[in-house]
Amino acid sequence: MNHLKYLFGVIAILILSVVSTLYLFPEWLKQREIRAAEADLALLATPPAPPSSVKNGIDALWLLEYRTADDAERADLTRCFDKVIQYDNDASVKYPELAAKYLSPPDDILKFNGTATEYLAEIRADLPQYRTESEKHAELFANVDKLADYDTFAPRDWPNDEEDLTGIRLPRFQFVAISHVVAALDWVQGREHEAWRRVCRNIKTGRSLLHSRPGLIYPMIGNAIILRNTDLAAQMLYEKPEWANRLPDECGGMFDVLTEQEQSICLAVQDEFRLSANLQHKLENEVQQMTPTGQSYGPRVLDTAHNLAMMAPYYAVCCKPEAATILQADQKAPWQPSLGKTLIEKWACVRNSVGCLTSDIAIPSFGEYIYRLQGAAMQQRAFQATLALYCLPVDNRRAALESILAEHSSPSRKLRWNEQERIIYFDAYSPSKAPDPIPFNLDAGR
Repeated sequence: MNHLKYLFGVIAILILSVVSTLYLFPEWLKQREIRAAEADLALLATPPAPPSSVKNGIDALWLLEYRTADDAERADLTRCFDKVIQYDNDASVKYPELAAKYLSPPDDILKFNGTATEYLAEIRADLPQYRTESEKHAELFANVDKLADYDTFAPRDWPNDEEDLTGIRLPRFQFVAISHVVAALDWVQGREHEAWRRVCRNIKTGRSLLHSRPGLIYPMIGNAIILRNTDLAAQMLYEKPEWANRLPDECGGMFDVLTEQEQSICLAVQDEFRLSANLQHKLENEVQQMTPTGQSYGPRVLDTAHNLAMMAPYYAVCCKPEAATILQADQKAPWQPSLGKTLIEKWACVRNSVGCLTSDIAIPSFGEYIYRLQGAAMQQRAFQATLALYCLPVDNRRAALESILAEHSSPSRKLRWNEQERIIYFDAYSPSKAPDPIPFNLDAGR
């Protein structure tokens, strides 16, 4: 009898050990990780939509393809056709009111690859063709130009619990992305003041997009616009450096180096985290709906709270105070915590097996995006250096070259002069997306 009692006691202890190992302890570990992530999760709280006092051009951005008179008309169209315009590619055909205002898009002929030097040469080689295409779509490009009148582009219904990474809505950015070509056409045809005005207004739009939302696509499009138009402006100065002393009023501040706030992607990653969280919640709900009635297998395989806690450090790194210090110093940082899981972290995943797997697959890396913004800031430093040099008498430039390059270098990267290629350049943090060097004619005007 005593042997049986002993055996039953051992079995009971083994059962309790198994329960503790497979359920109680992993659950405790999981909850501990969720609590440990509270500070990071607080950093990633999604800010509300901008207040009405901010000049928000989201309607104008979505209605680029439509003939509208003012903000009031755009607001009316948005109230009536908001979701239609955003989700139905045939909206301009299906709805007569939209069809009457529709502006046909330009052909691909106005899409150029390469540097400003290269596409200016292409335009000059076949000017009538490009001029005709541009004039045919003058109203649409006027709409693009008007985007510079706004300070941000943010949906009024964001943040919400519905949009996720699989169905984010995007305006017609392709028209904004080629706006520099119209400025190039102005320049080639001798409308130099208008070319400068348009370049600088394009950069204003780009800078406004840097803090628009939701997600990373807005600041990345904005950054590309800044790079392309700064490249064009540099080539325009190379051809006619006398403009360095008489840039239009629209250019005031547009070539200033991007601040650390403008280079920060904190707002973008807060939105990205919310989009990811929305998707995770939907997946968890689907698992719950597939779970047999009266049972609770869902949280054992997919726990959204734990998923977000595991992912939070990879997003929050962009919003911590250290991020601003890195950007201010123009340092190259890895921007990603260690990817490896400890044994304890793996043990916590016993209670979230599917969630841990999907979270590991979806872990983001934001370094490349930040490097692009840092590259734009360095390109502007190089442009500022050329402006300063062109403002000097030609005979004084060589003596001042090194000091001006040093003055406009960042704390971590130097501007350098390549006399053979006639360019001011710098080391790129992102070789695959390196900004074009800035052309500079040291002897212009001699």
